[in-house]
Formats: sequence, structure tokens, C-alpha cells
Amino acid sequence: MISKVTSSGDLFQSSGNSEMDPIRVLDLATGTADVAILTAKEYQNSRSLSSKRELKVLGVDPSQNMINVGREKVSREDLSKYISLELGDARDLRNLQSDFFDAATMSFGIRNVPERETALCEIHRVLKKESKGTAGSRLGILEFSEPSKEAGIMGAAARLFIRHVVPVLGALLSGAPREYMHLQNSIKEFPSPKDFAFMMEGLSCGDDGKGSFRVDDLIQMNFGSVQLYLATPIYKM
Repeated sequence: MISKVTSSGDLFQSSGNSEMDPIRVLDLATGTADVAILTAKEYQNSRSLSSKRELKVLGVDPSQNMINVGREKVSREDLSKYISLELGDARDLRNLQSDFFDAATMSFGIRNVPERETALCEIHRVLKKESKGTAGSRLGILEFSEPSKEAGIMGAAARLFIRHVVPVLGALLSGAPREYMHLQNSIKEFPSPKDFAFMMEGLSCGDDGKGSFRVDDLIQMNFGSVQLYLATPIYKM
């Protein structure tokens, strides 16, 4: 996902925007900061240091326990100069400026948000919009769904895996069984990839209701059990 959202590191290079401005990435439902850490490492590994702008990743999560673990991991990886973690809710980002971030990521989190449209509109608000002299931004959402019957035998095996194996593994590995045992039902109840993409493109964000996303790519993974949605914030005409 990181490579797709950053266009294989091109996001980190100098662009038409001010070279003094840092690249700002928002990682929602950051959990223990795995995606934030991967983003910082992608930055470190991308092309020459001389052409790169400074990176600032903000990870936001509603669980203080997750944030605490994430901060320890960021410190161990010596990435604190790139990454900061804050307690917060994707549905209410009022403390963040509008048109501020160059990219946003959300991995296996939107499924757990009751008011998904509210969260997506908040993400839309804080992402930069393309305009004359200003590059736009990109949103990457990684999420589970139950494979359709068209996925065949491997899809059926994947359905069994996410219904029974993933919840148990998540509970064991996270040390937070109550937070993960609901996983089976939440995946089952999440919209199909087609319906979720349709919802993203049908949003009416902002005071004028013209804000939405253009889903540029929908990438199927793990025999249809995981999807990567790549989208651009736009204003509908």
C-alpha cells in the first residue's frame, strides 16, 4: 500500500509545491504505528536525500494502549523525527487544518467506524485538493471483505480463513482479545468492494456538498479477501 500511495517514492521528491514544505502523511487507525513506520522507511529508502523534502507522518488512533505501544516501536526504530502519534477519531479531525496533508492511509480501520461517510468527509477536508500550482493528494484504504462466490475455491478458503483464523490470530497477537473477536461479524457486514467504492464516489462532503473521492484503482488481494482502494479527493462539478 505504501508504494502505491507514495507512487513508489515519487511523493517524497521535490515538486511544484514549495520545497521548504514537508510532505505530510496522515495515518488513521494507526494502531501500533506499523503503516506509519513503513511510510518512514519508504521515505528513507527512496532515491537521493538531496532531492527529498522533509517527511512528517501523523498517526491517529482512538486507543491509548495502541498509541503507547506505537510510540515505543517508533522510538526503537529511531523514527521519532518523522512520526508523531496522537489519540483521535477519524470522524472528528477538527484539530487538523483543511487542505493540509499530501496523503492519507487507513489500514483495516474504516470497517470499524460506524459513521463511515463522516470519517471519509473529514479525510477529504484535511487532504490537499489539486488546483493551479498545487499538487493534489492521495488516499489509500486497505480493508477486508468476504470474497464473493465468483472467487471460486480459493475464495471459499479465504472466507473460512477470515471468519475463523483471523479473529483468533488478531486476539492472540494483539493481546486485546475483546477488541478483535468482533472481527468476524464486522468483515461480514462490511459493504462489497463495489458498493464501498460507489459510496466513496457518492459522498457529499463540505458545506456545499460537492466534495467526494474519485476511486482511481481498486486492487484485489488474497483471493478477494483484502482490497486496496486508491482515491483522489475531488470536488464534483
